[in-house]
Amino acid sequence: MSRIEVLEKLKAMIVENLEHTLPDEVHESDRIYEDLGIDSIMVLQLVVYMEEEFHVEVPEEDVDPAVFETMGSLITFIEELQAGQTA
Repeated sequence: MSRIEVLEKLKAMIVENLEHTLPDEVHESDRIYEDLGIDSIMVLQLVVYMEEEFHVEVPEEDVDPAVFETMGSLITFIEELQAGQTA
């Protein structure tokens, strides 16, 4: 799955599951909290949806706040989780 596909899935999860409005265009450089207006409770909910959608397990001890800095850092985190589970 490409980074663009992951970004599109994340956008859909945020809009549909979290019922949060996003700008028409969302980029990897967009900051999750500051630019997209997602709060910490929404991030916790998003983690649950990420586990389901991307078939990954997000270990609580590995979640660094930097993971949720930008959409790009979140995509990289998902890719790393997926790679780790296939290794």
